[in-house]
Amino acid sequence: MTANPPQPTEPDRNNTASSGNPSRRDLLLGGAALVGGLAGTEPISSAASPSPSPSKWDEEYTFGHSKLFMDQYHEGILGILAKIAGEAELVGELTSRAARVIRANRTVWTSMNDGHMPHWEQRADRRGSPKIMKDEQGLKKLRAGDMLFTNHCNKQVLAVRERGVYVVAVTVSYRDNEFRPAGFTDESHSNPDGLKLKDVSNVILHSHTPYTQGLVHAPQIPEFTLCPSSQTGVGALHWMLNAELANKLENPRAKPVDKSVEYLKTLVKRIRQITTHRDQIRETAVEMTRRIRRGGRWFVRADEHPGLSSEMEHVASGAMIVNWGDWSAKPRENVLLVSTITPSNSDEVKAAKRARKEGALVIGIGPTTLDGKTIRKDLFSHCHVRFDNFSPESHGVIRIPGRKRPICPTTGLATNVIQQMLCAQWVDEMVRRGSVPYFFQGGYQQGGSEYNAAMKIHFERQGF
Repeated sequence: MTANPPQPTEPDRNNTASSGNPSRRDLLLGGAALVGGLAGTEPISSAASPSPSPSKWDEEYTFGHSKLFMDQYHEGILGILAKIAGEAELVGELTSRAARVIRANRTVWTSMNDGHMPHWEQRADRRGSPKIMKDEQGLKKLRAGDMLFTNHCNKQVLAVRERGVYVVAVTVSYRDNEFRPAGFTDESHSNPDGLKLKDVSNVILHSHTPYTQGLVHAPQIPEFTLCPSSQTGVGALHWMLNAELANKLENPRAKPVDKSVEYLKTLVKRIRQITTHRDQIRETAVEMTRRIRRGGRWFVRADEHPGLSSEMEHVASGAMIVNWGDWSAKPRENVLLVSTITPSNSDEVKAAKRARKEGALVIGIGPTTLDGKTIRKDLFSHCHVRFDNFSPESHGVIRIPGRKRPICPTTGLATNVIQQMLCAQWVDEMVRRGSVPYFFQGGYQQGGSEYNAAMKIHFERQGF
């Protein structure tokens, strides 16, 4: 285990960022724009309780909140997965239909990947994918008898259903639907024809991701919630569908619901394990805060799985600071987060080694072993801090008789939850010290783009 970042011996309450800029309140006032329900499984409705022992940071201001932001995020993720457990029966029905579609020499298509990370996580060529569901690349290719899983809701999807394609509408934060307040979604992400999911689909599958996207309620940033969650909802459903469908194609006598629940239970168990990182996440977030308040930059690197960096950069409910600014200005104050699904990607290893040599704080998130092997001189040997994602399989966690390799990984989802928890706690530590950072409001929300444009100049002046 590598050492934690150095911790100061005295609180840095007086180490405030020098700025004569107006506060966020001034700007706003001035008009600047399962799995709990499954039998035999413990409920997963809440995150770990705060440590009973006093924290070394208890004397710092709470600014109107007592629950750590990382715990808010973790609890919210487990809540999403608990609700997805209630979709298991429908997942079973849909995959039974999908198996019949494939046996009839028709195709199961998917475009339930709206957002940042899903485009990479759900690709048919993603390591661990059974490559059964095909990436939809044009609705004109769909024929009668095919099946489509999609986030989209428009007259083109309706036309596909009317010509004999079975359409499954999957809810997602980014697209308007009948399960959110009217007028919340910006016109750019609404359907000009006024159609809803029930109008264009045969059935609706819920990802249970909140339409507000973020899971962290920061009193200092009341305009919207922080730290995106949509990847967990749609990602979990994607792998559940794949696990169940692959099993039914290999075994015609398979249970209606089997491998999807196995995948969800495994994912929930691993996300629960993340609570063992709580103390280290907080200490790391404090060190990040000290560096960034001294002018450091925060960059995220993810070469093996680009979706992981995409989910942190310029994303709805995400921090504006990520991958912005001049790295070379104050390299010894910088932070490099390397998020990965393997500890041995050569580009990631080189980046970590180079950043550490320059004096940056280097953080790694990913598997510490892969397929039972520990790799020498891997990514983590160059990191000051490492967070195990508890996902040591390169391909997946579901084994199906008749398939040579396991399928359906948890690597991407678990790594993303950890990096979002780290971001959440960084915000917590920043606001405790009176340095409120800027975040992106979702452009899919009414007024989101205008808000971001109005705040950009203040963000660039402040630097975080």
